Amino acid sequence: MRAVSANTRIENEVRTALQADPRIKHPELIAVSADEIGAVVLRGAVESLPQRTAAVHDARKVDGVFEVIADHLRVHPPVGELRADDELCAAAMQRLTDDAAVRSTHIHVKVMHGWVTLSGYVRQESERAAAVEAVASLTGVLGVTDQIEVRQ
Repeated sequence: MRAVSANTRIENEVRTALQADPRIKHPELIAVSADEIGAVVLRGAVESLPQRTAAVHDARKVDGVFEVIADHLRVHPPVGELRADDELCAAAMQRLTDDAAVRSTHIHVKVMHGWVTLSGYVRQESERAAAVEAVASLTGVLGVTDQIEVRQ
């Protein structure tokens, strides 16, 4: 009987973790590959940015994983959840205004083809993280580029 290689073991454990995660609706749409040093590559599609984040988090928790690369794990929301850029921009600005953890009024929002770019500045790292998380959780957001500066 042949021994299972470390990269095959890692691939299998990542797939198992993805299937066990209730946040990921269709784990079968995520392809997993690993190399000899423990770099895991995730490819395929998920329905939302939080699902993409969950998949990366699940892969990182597997013993022996050195790095997770998810550049080709795309967000493809169901047709009914697609939103126009103007609508996403307004929703993002409202979410930032409503979020008590984001006290800065100096965050700017741009949206292009579902991808949100946040810029401007905040006083604390926790505000920056809260702003990114708040916007990333909006329905229809395909990705977030964080260009927010932390200024003391």
